[in-house]
Amino acid sequence: MGFFDDLAMGFGAKEKTKDFEARTAATMESNRNPGGAQRYRESRGVTSADIGNTAPSTYQGGGGYTSFFDRIDGGGPGRSGARFSSGDTGAFAGESNYVSEQMYRDAEKNQPEAFAQTQGGIASLSNLAGFRPYGSYDQERGLGAKGINIGTSGIGDYFAGQGAIGNFIRGGVPSSKQRVEPNVPIGNSLDPAAVQFLNEQAGEVPSLMERLRLTPEFANPNPPMILNSDDDDNSLTPAPRQIEKIIAEQTQEPRRQTFIAPLRRNLGGLVSLGRR
Repeated sequence: MGFFDDLAMGFGAKEKTKDFEARTAATMESNRNPGGAQRYRESRGVTSADIGNTAPSTYQGGGGYTSFFDRIDGGGPGRSGARFSSGDTGAFAGESNYVSEQMYRDAEKNQPEAFAQTQGGIASLSNLAGFRPYGSYDQERGLGAKGINIGTSGIGDYFAGQGAIGNFIRGGVPSSKQRVEPNVPIGNSLDPAAVQFLNEQAGEVPSLMERLRLTPEFANPNPPMILNSDDDDNSLTPAPRQIEKIIAEQTQEPRRQTFIAPLRRNLGGLVSLGRR
């Protein structure tokens, strides 16, 4: 068995063998995951003695999808997750019903063969396109500091953000469909204290009407001020719209008037002098 054979079996393009499963368990064990390796061996019905055994795998799978939502909530059959999976993720998720983003990252780094077995088909295409499973944002948020600020990418991000028009309407800020927390950098921890701080620092984003200067406050950002005689401190307050209009008319520079009749008389006298 070579590298390309293992790759094909990992992605489901080729039927798995007992040898492949036994070596996968050995890799998990060498990556300091003895508990996961043992569960994997038991579920596949292999032992260390099966290394080199080219007989087909007898594994029947960890059960099919339980519902329509089980197909779109990531994590593989019977689980939900931060990513889509086409196979059983029990080798690195253990008994957890939710496969977190951190679990996927750890498996991708430390258990590449076990991770590869959970990929393939529509699930892999969905991950490559940048989509995220249904309910994964709430699940990651519920993990608190152990959760990761996941989000969409690529074409998935384009659709989640409603394209260029949606980005313009939001003023460039990601939507709640593009990230768990729009104001937190993607990939960061969802520690509640850090999330609260970053949300406070971000402040409010001006609405589309404000950015188009269609509201009274933005249409005239520096309104005339009038003396408020009702206050003891004689403070200044913005002038009401009607008074503001009167002030603008009174402060407008008067138009210069041109008197045509005297000009004609003067020109007429000059002309008459020229005739003499």
